[in-house]
Order: sequence, then structure tokens, then C-alpha cells
Amino acid sequence: MSEINGILQENIRIMAQVITEICQRNTRKQVSEHPLSRNQCYILKILHTSGEFLISELARILEISAAAASKNIDRLEQMGLVVRQPHEGDRRSFEVKLLDKGHQIVEEINQVTTKKMGPLMSQFSKEEKVLLLDFLQRIVKYTLADETNMDLICLQCGGKCGSQCTVEAGEGICAKPQKT
Repeated sequence: MSEINGILQENIRIMAQVITEICQRNTRKQVSEHPLSRNQCYILKILHTSGEFLISELARILEISAAAASKNIDRLEQMGLVVRQPHEGDRRSFEVKLLDKGHQIVEEINQVTTKKMGPLMSQFSKEEKVLLLDFLQRIVKYTLADETNMDLICLQCGGKCGSQCTVEAGEGICAKPQKT
């Protein structure tokens, strides 16, 4: 492997870690009076974008046990962000619904993220942004080339990328619910 490949790989890893471990954690702390875990934030974003879900489906999407998903839902319920209700078709199953306060938290996360990204984006010209987008889309496309479970990624997107969606363009496996 050439030296530049190794340096690029390490910088991509660092970028991913900085975004997930530092930026997202700081944003979660900033928008909520209660500490939100990464999985709790994922649950809120999925419900905000895609509507109600069974606890078992959230567990599958997050790749955690049903018990762990239920504990996360318990905590979100205590914060007044979600409500769990019996599923009509199966009284043993519960659906999770996002409450107004939960929607507000997700909107605030989105606003804070956009505000934080402003100074970063202002460092690039329009041409550089187009190039960066192309590079990032190629990285995502090839990273996900053999992946079949896009639920966690797609169910948080809500179609924001539109025709530029790398997942949909690459494999046509976008998990975003289709509006009827």
C-alpha cells in the first residue's frame, strides 16, 4: 500500500470518529437537558423521519437486543420524548411514537448541526464543494458496495439527498418509506 493510501485511510477513520464521537455527542449534550445516548438519538431521528415503529423493529435496525431497545425506549419515555402503545395487531408488541418534545429535540439537533457546519462549509468554494461531494459519494458507494442493511442510515435521512442519494443510486436499496 502506498503511503498516501495509508494516510487517506487514517484521515477518513479520524473524520468518521470525530463526527460520531465528538461532534454528535456535543450536539446531543447541547440540545437536551437529559443526556441522550447515541442509540436514543438514532431512535428519535428514525421516528422523526419515518413515523412509528415496533420496538422489535428498532432493535433490529440498531442491531441491539430487544431488551436494550426497550431500556432505551423506557428512558426516552421518562424524558417525555416518546410514548409506547400496544400494537393493534398484536397486544404483546408495542409501537413507539415520537411526541412533540421529541420532534423538537430532533429539529434542534438538525439546526445545531447546520449551524456548526456553516463555518466549515464557508471554507470551500462552490467548485470544491462539488468535488468534495463527488469524493464523499464515491467513498460511501464503495464502502457500502456489499452491504444489504441500510435501515439505520436511510431511516435517518428522510430523502434529504434526493436524486443525489448514494445508497439509492448505487444499489436501489434505500429503506426510506415511500410516500403514497
